[in-house]
Amino acid sequence: MTMRVILTVMAAWCVMVQGWGFKTKGDGTTYSFETLSQLDGSGVTAEMVDGRKVYTMSASDTIAAGDHFKAVDGGTVRMMGGVTLRIEGSADFESEEGYTFVDASEGGTAVGIVLNDVTSSVWTNCTFEGVGLKLTSCKAGNLTKCTFTKNNGTIGQSALVLTSDGGVFGIDRCTFTDNPKAAIASAANMFCNMEIKGCEFKNNGTLNGNTPQLNLTVADAVVVENCTITGNPAHTMVGAIGISNFYGRQGNNISIIGCTISDNRYGIGTVGPMSITIKDNTLTDNKYEENPMNGGSGISLYDPYQLTTAMISGNRIEGSLWGVTVIGCKDVNLGRTDVGTDDENYNAGGNTFKDNGNGGELYDLYNNSANTVYAQNNTWNVSSQTQEEIETVIVHKADDATLGEVIYWPAANGASGVESVTEKRKTSNIKLQTSDIFDLQGVRHSQPQRGINIVGGRKFVGQ
Repeated sequence: MTMRVILTVMAAWCVMVQGWGFKTKGDGTTYSFETLSQLDGSGVTAEMVDGRKVYTMSASDTIAAGDHFKAVDGGTVRMMGGVTLRIEGSADFESEEGYTFVDASEGGTAVGIVLNDVTSSVWTNCTFEGVGLKLTSCKAGNLTKCTFTKNNGTIGQSALVLTSDGGVFGIDRCTFTDNPKAAIASAANMFCNMEIKGCEFKNNGTLNGNTPQLNLTVADAVVVENCTITGNPAHTMVGAIGISNFYGRQGNNISIIGCTISDNRYGIGTVGPMSITIKDNTLTDNKYEENPMNGGSGISLYDPYQLTTAMISGNRIEGSLWGVTVIGCKDVNLGRTDVGTDDENYNAGGNTFKDNGNGGELYDLYNNSANTVYAQNNTWNVSSQTQEEIETVIVHKADDATLGEVIYWPAANGASGVESVTEKRKTSNIKLQTSDIFDLQGVRHSQPQRGINIVGGRKFVGQ
């Protein structure tokens, strides 16, 4: 090897080393940004700016398993290009003053914080600007009053990335705004239990990619409650909540309760088997899909395996291209009052539909399955809650003999007695697409992609 080659290799090795600080010994020591700034080789420096401590990370550091990281006093952490703080021990970011993590690189390449195989972590009053947070193989994590904004996308497919099979996460009163991809995402093969409560999601998906603001995978318990999810009409590819199950996992319980969801491509969309409760939500103007055949539903349930069960009650669904669409599934219940209140199938209904439609037609409920759908005690978008008028806003067996029936009578405040249905106002019956193409992250595509694709519920490999 010539001297020039040796020097070139040494120079490259030095650049690599300079990109990393150091890894702690795993001997039970507790570290902080302040202690890191006092260690040679950590790449962390500290200064006071306007009475606030500012730390600059010019290299990536690793807190080894067995050690602890505790951020107590608050401050600003400027992360330079390619920098990651990796924690393999415990992590405590519970601080009254809070920490602000900022991408300080010129090209927007700072990564953020990655937790790997951490038993638990606590985050309070933390702000992530540009950089992100990734929880990998973690047993638990709790975030309270944290903010994620304008993530640079370097850390993954969302500002907060969850890749932990079996982990339990609590996300409480956090805010996610203006992130280019999803706000929160979990990997297709990782089943993270989580409670997302009292959070605000606004204008995420600024790249207008085909991904929802919340891009979640099924688990034993996934709860989204009392959240506000507001889209941007210009982002015609971005839905609000998407939940998928591409691996046929059983025992999945999903709850979406008390949320306000507006101005997205669609409101709530599911793909694959699950048990889901959708209750007391307000879904308004989730219609910003350029082609109605590709989306625009307030609620869309898609399961070609016909295993999904859904209880839908107390929701207001307004201004979508389609109110509720059912494709496949096993048992979708929007209201069933012909059984006793102690019956497991009882559902008080109470859903309200208004101004859902496209192509000059109104579509409150489209049963694009062969199964019977119960939808009793609801208020439909008709001038009089009679069977004859309700039929005009529902697509089911009466329109196409291959479809299942929708049992919608009695309606809320409906006329008494049984009326004969003699005429339907709809002049066209549009069969919804069942051959949508998805990748393993749940992203819809117009044509097969390289690698594994999901088409009509079946896997095949695209070239």
